[in-house]
Amino acid sequence: MSAQQDQRAQAAEDEEEDSPMEDEGEEGEGGETQGQSNSDMLCRTRLPLSRIKALMKSDPDVGITGHEAAFLVCKATEMFIGTLSKLSYTKTAMAKRKTLQKKDVEAVFPDCDEYSFLDGT
Repeated sequence: MSAQQDQRAQAAEDEEEDSPMEDEGEEGEGGETQGQSNSDMLCRTRLPLSRIKALMKSDPDVGITGHEAAFLVCKATEMFIGTLSKLSYTKTAMAKRKTLQKKDVEAVFPDCDEYSFLDGT
C-alpha cells in the first residue's frame, strides 16, 4: 500500500470510531428514536422475551402481561445481571484470578446495600 492509501484507511477507521453506533439516534417525541418503531425497540434484548413472559405468567397473581411490561422486566434483568457481573469480576480481579467463581458473586452481597436482599440466598 502506498502512503496515501494508508492515510485514507486510517482516516476511514478514525471516522468509524468517532461516529455513533447505528442503533443510537436522536430522540424524537415520545422517547422513541427517529426511524425506529416500538417493535424495533422490543427486538433489542439479550434475553428472550417469550421466556420472560412465561416466567411472569407463572406467578398466580399475574393475569395478562403486555409486551411493554415484559420488555421492561427483561431490560431490568439485563441491567441487574450486568451490574452484578461487573462487581463480581472486580472481586475476581482483586483475588488475582481469571475465573469468576460463586464465592466472588456471594462476596458482592455484603459490600453493596443494593444487594442486601440477596444476602443468605
